[in-house]
Amino acid sequence: MSRIKILDKSLASKIAAGEVVERPESVLKELLENSIDAGATSISVTVAEGGKRLIRVVDNGSGIAREDAGLAFFRHATSKISTEEDLEKIMTMGFRGEALASISAVSRVTIRTRRPGEVEGTSVIVEGGGEPATTGDGCPEGTSVEVKDLFYNTPARLKFLRGAETEYGRILETFKKIALVNPDKRFRIVHGSGKALDAAPGTSRQRIADLFGSDIGKKLIEIETPDLKGLTGTHELSYPTAKYLNTYVNGRWVRDRAINRAILEGYGQLLAGGRYPFAVIDLRVAPDDVDVNIHPAKSEVRFRNPNYIFDLVRYAVRGALSRTTAPPQAAYPKAPAGPNHLQPYMALNEPASAYGVCGRQEEKAGLLFKEEDIIDVKNPEFLGLVIVGQLWGEFIVAHTPGGGGEAYLIDQHGAAERCAFEKLKKMYASGTVPSQALLLPERFETTPEEKEAVLGASQYLSAFGFEIMPFGHSTGSGGETFLIRTAPCLLSGRASAGLIKDLAQELSSFGGSSRVEERIDGALMRIACHSVIRGPRPLAKEEAAALLTDMARIDFSGHCPHGRPVVKRIPRGEIEAIFGR
Repeated sequence: MSRIKILDKSLASKIAAGEVVERPESVLKELLENSIDAGATSISVTVAEGGKRLIRVVDNGSGIAREDAGLAFFRHATSKISTEEDLEKIMTMGFRGEALASISAVSRVTIRTRRPGEVEGTSVIVEGGGEPATTGDGCPEGTSVEVKDLFYNTPARLKFLRGAETEYGRILETFKKIALVNPDKRFRIVHGSGKALDAAPGTSRQRIADLFGSDIGKKLIEIETPDLKGLTGTHELSYPTAKYLNTYVNGRWVRDRAINRAILEGYGQLLAGGRYPFAVIDLRVAPDDVDVNIHPAKSEVRFRNPNYIFDLVRYAVRGALSRTTAPPQAAYPKAPAGPNHLQPYMALNEPASAYGVCGRQEEKAGLLFKEEDIIDVKNPEFLGLVIVGQLWGEFIVAHTPGGGGEAYLIDQHGAAERCAFEKLKKMYASGTVPSQALLLPERFETTPEEKEAVLGASQYLSAFGFEIMPFGHSTGSGGETFLIRTAPCLLSGRASAGLIKDLAQELSSFGGSSRVEERIDGALMRIACHSVIRGPRPLAKEEAAALLTDMARIDFSGHCPHGRPVVKRIPRGEIEAIFGR
């Protein structure tokens, strides 16, 4: 008996649906792309229970003729291509003829549609991949697609979905990606009984402000070349992940690491390591120079000349940044030019605590650890060093006493960050992170995703010493405004809004799979990094000595919390060998 069987139509459809419909946001992406291809200028989305119970997309596009409405549910039925040659010049969002067939195989779908000028519209109902039931309908012009009970007939797929808010977060990300590159169309979305996010037609800058908040809208630089247009943020808009890099090819959102890398190279040294900018980049490429038929989700492309695309993006971003009237300063400004970069120690015009080597709060010697902690010295080598000076305001130069021994080069930022991190870990473990009330509460706006992240991470933020309270809806973006009332003493009055958004993403990012302990360590690293001064800074001798004393008291492996080396020991013999002695 033959062991190879041809699968029945229903089972084959459910398997094929898995390539197109991964979760609710996949459904929304396909429906929005259909609306755009239909020439819609107004698109409204309604979501219930994170899209698991309902996704409804209503548009004012061209509609579907009655004789075509039922055919739209058959696999590989499409109005967008008809010959192999058409695959070489695709400019529509959809073309594979798989979306409605795949969606209807794992849900209950109702389409109501009417073409302009027709007296009566059409309604089509399909459940679980069954036969379409078509009737007349007195619906308005345009098309409404209603998808209910996603994965109701594939429970194995259903159980892998996350909670309603998490799934809606993914839906909102996809909604924004498509709305961003279509600023000439009206987009509206509402989840359950929540506040609607409404983006009116306008400029690309206005669309970004509507979707992400007015603060971001004010910090954008326009990019325009014959083959590329978009907006990118100033160096002030930086994030811990590449989430806000929005890249498109001929209006189609794509996921492409090479383009992301080109954007980062365009910024050069304007961003700190591990930070990513905000950008909306739309490449205009001849259809026969790009292959969009790689994956059913159509989110990956292949360029005929990828090196040209890489250079195009890199130089366009670099050129836009260089043309700004107030050019962004490097994240770590270069040390002042001069004949002597080895600086002897001198008193600073401001108090030592302003450097914030380890966010020190004690007045005596400005140390991170209190006097009673001195008993436990873990690295005595740092206590006896003779401090010589600084290189370029960033590296402490010291040596062991006497005529022999070693010279030391110490990265003052990395060392200070490690000290602050170890102290924070100790305070967090004991539940006593000192905090202070802000004289003037700091106000910041969030997008809907950032709002959910901040609220989801609130218990951790509180344990870190932050007190945050909601302060009404953000203007236009559908998010929330928050007030920071208290902050950890370690931050010593520094602005906390950007840090809090980073911490929230670290602790409660959508789909995060890392263990809580690892995410807490990552959050503590961020606080430590923000609590110390970055970039070149002359130190008073007392400050440098205090830092070395702090280094002697911690579990110090010679690296900063991120794993970069902090101390370089150079034996005297090695230095003598350089000079042939």
